[in-house]
Amino acid sequence: MTAMSDRTGVEIGPLLLAGAGAGAVVVTYLPMQPRTQMDITPVFNELLRKRNAPIVTEKKLSLETIDGFLKEAYRINHHITSLHNELKDVRQAYLSTAQPRKTHIRPGSNGSQPRHLTDRDREEVDANAKQMLRELNASITALRDAEVLRRETETAVIRKKFVRGLGALGAWAAGAAAGGGGGALNDSGKTAEHLAAEAKARTIEQHRDEVIQSLRRGLQLCGRTQQDMMEVRLTREMEKNRSVLAKAGGGSAMPELGGFYESMSKSAAKAGLPPDEGSRSYRLQEELTEEQIQMFEKGNQDMLQHYNSTLDKVRTAEKSLLEIAELQTLLVGNLATQSAHIEQLVADSENITQDVGGGNKQLKKAAQRPSAARYTFFASAGLCAFLILWDLVI
Repeated sequence: MTAMSDRTGVEIGPLLLAGAGAGAVVVTYLPMQPRTQMDITPVFNELLRKRNAPIVTEKKLSLETIDGFLKEAYRINHHITSLHNELKDVRQAYLSTAQPRKTHIRPGSNGSQPRHLTDRDREEVDANAKQMLRELNASITALRDAEVLRRETETAVIRKKFVRGLGALGAWAAGAAAGGGGGALNDSGKTAEHLAAEAKARTIEQHRDEVIQSLRRGLQLCGRTQQDMMEVRLTREMEKNRSVLAKAGGGSAMPELGGFYESMSKSAAKAGLPPDEGSRSYRLQEELTEEQIQMFEKGNQDMLQHYNSTLDKVRTAEKSLLEIAELQTLLVGNLATQSAHIEQLVADSENITQDVGGGNKQLKKAAQRPSAARYTFFASAGLCAFLILWDLVI
C-alpha cells in the first residue's frame, strides 16, 4: 500500500485503495507534502497485528495497474500542475515593466538569467493559458460524463441481478418474499447482498466525485492565478501611462515649445503691447519653421500612437479577463453542484450502512425461526423429485 506521488500529486493527494470485507472498496485520501513519497504500509501492518488481523501484502500501485478513470484523472492533474508551475515561473517576468539590463554571465554559473518578456510574449502567455484552461475543463467534463454513464450502467446491472428473474426468485426461496414472515428484508425490500452491492457502488461513486472535484479545484486555482497576473499587469500599465501623461502635462516634455512662447512674450513686452496683441503681432511677423512644425507634428503623432497602443493593450487585457472570469464562474458553479452531490452521497452512505447492519440482524433472526416460504420451496422440490422418480419407476 504505497502512496503514489510525483509532480502529479501536488494538488491532489495520493489515493489509497484497500480491500474491506467481501469485495467492498474503501477509498481514503492520504495527506502528504508535495513532491514527496511515503510508504505507510509498515505502520498500517503494525496496527493490523495489534488487532490480530491479516497484514497487507506488498502490492505496488502504479499508473499501469489502476483503472482508466484514475489514469485519466492523473493525466489531467499532471497538466494542471504543469500549467500552475509554469504560471508561477513566468510571473516575475510577466509583471516586470523594467527594461532588461546587459549583464555578463560568470564562468561556472548555470547561465540562467532573468527572462524579459515583450508585449507579444505576454499575449502568447495569456493565449496559451486560456487555451489550456479550456482544454482541461473540457477533459474534466468528459471524464465526468463518462463516469455518469458508468454509474447508470452499473445501477442497471445491479437492478437486473437482484430485482428481476432468478435474483428475485432466489430471494423469495430464501425466505425473503414480501409477507412471507421471513424478515430477511429491510423496509425497502432489499436483501443484504443487494444493499452491499449498492454500498460498494456508492463508495466508488463518492470517491470519483471527490477526484473530479479536486481536479476542478486545481483548475480553478490556475484560472485565479492567471487572472491575478493579468489584473496586476493591467494596473501597472495604467499607472505607467498616468505617470507619462503627468510628465507631459507639466511642460517638461516639449521644452522647445515653452522656449518659443517665452521668447514671444519677451518681444511683446519690449514693444509695449499687451500679451495678446504682442503674440498676434508676433505670429503675423514670424512664422514657425518647417523643422519646428515637423517636430511638433511628429511629437503629436508619437503620443497618439502610444496611447492608441496602450488602449489596444487595455482592451485585449479586459477581454482576456472577461474570458477568465466566465471560466471561473463556470468552475465555481460546478464545484458547488459537486459538493452538494457529495454531501448527499455521504448521507446516503450512512443510511445504507445502517440498513446493511439492520439487514444482517434480520438475516440472523430469520435463520433462527421457521419460514413459510422456505418450507414451501422444500415441499415443492420434494414433490417434484417424487414425481420424477415415480415416472421413472412406472
